[in-house]
Amino acid sequence: MRIHTFKCLGALSVLPLLAFGSMLGAQSYSVVDIGALPGGNIVPTKINQSGQVIGQSGKMYGVRTHAFVFTGGKLFDIGTLPSGEYSSASDVNTKGTVVGESNTATNIHAFIWDSTGGLQDLGTFSGDNGSRAFGINDSDQVVGYSSGAHEPIAFLWTKSTGMTSLGTLPGGDHSEAYGINNSGTVVGVASTDSDQKHAFVWTATAGMQDIQTLPGDIASEARKVSVTGIVIGSSIGANVTHAFLWTAANGMQDIGTLNGDSTSALDINNKSEIVGTSNASMSGHAFYWSPATGIKDLNDLIPANTGAILTSATTINNAGWILALGAVTTDKSQPLQLDDTHHHAGPIHAFLLKPVR
Repeated sequence: MRIHTFKCLGALSVLPLLAFGSMLGAQSYSVVDIGALPGGNIVPTKINQSGQVIGQSGKMYGVRTHAFVFTGGKLFDIGTLPSGEYSSASDVNTKGTVVGESNTATNIHAFIWDSTGGLQDLGTFSGDNGSRAFGINDSDQVVGYSSGAHEPIAFLWTKSTGMTSLGTLPGGDHSEAYGINNSGTVVGVASTDSDQKHAFVWTATAGMQDIQTLPGDIASEARKVSVTGIVIGSSIGANVTHAFLWTAANGMQDIGTLNGDSTSALDINNKSEIVGTSNASMSGHAFYWSPATGIKDLNDLIPANTGAILTSATTINNAGWILALGAVTTDKSQPLQLDDTHHHAGPIHAFLLKPVR
């Protein structure tokens, strides 16, 4: 049975947040349009186990963009650092602590936010003037990079130690950290001694490890790491990009494509379910992947009468909730098509997908 729930903003407040088991093998999803801050555009970046959603929202073309937290059925603008006018949230842990970036009077700085302390500037390495934060775990360890006159360098930040460098790959001069799990394993991208960009895995005991690329490719980047140490990201060739899954035991594996298109993996949950985007020549397709199902176009798994086109799936939590970006039409006589380009002209919508048994 397919259930179609297509309501706005407040609809999330009535959904039970933790009542879902694994969506492994799920055949369809209900869809909720979660709305946006004033201005129309919304880009969700993460949903945690409590159902809190974070990201950025504002006017079209990046004007008046602010970080938001969606919780308790309401969308909250969390503001900017002093003298700033822009902010974006990148990750949220199970406690609701958020990290991201905001401009200041002089540059972009990484921040950490919670409902009691508000926004805190994480600063930069000595001599740098900018920083960005991309990941946080349940111990409030934050990762990102600091930059300035020299190349960006990945950092690990904690409340007790502040910002410390994760270094670079041998011979490299550049690194950026994008994800961290609850064990403190960090993933990202770093330059090599031949000035290529390769995905890395970092641990406190082993330091930074180059996990290479898929065969024949020239670059890679790692985006997220699960609690079990599974790393996902993208391997980049001369003409195509493929999403990968990496484990210490089996190395890097291609998770497949939709119709041979380029794919990018954006998030993984602790059940090894992956979401991302597949880019065709005309438009993007949001995808879902699991060990049982392989890669699936999410547009084939939602009710046909939603009027929505899902172009990218940005995040999936452990309950199987997926957040996706896309477009919607109110003119049912002129439905959007997957190969349309004109649908990108409208405001970006964010959709919550909930597995239906």
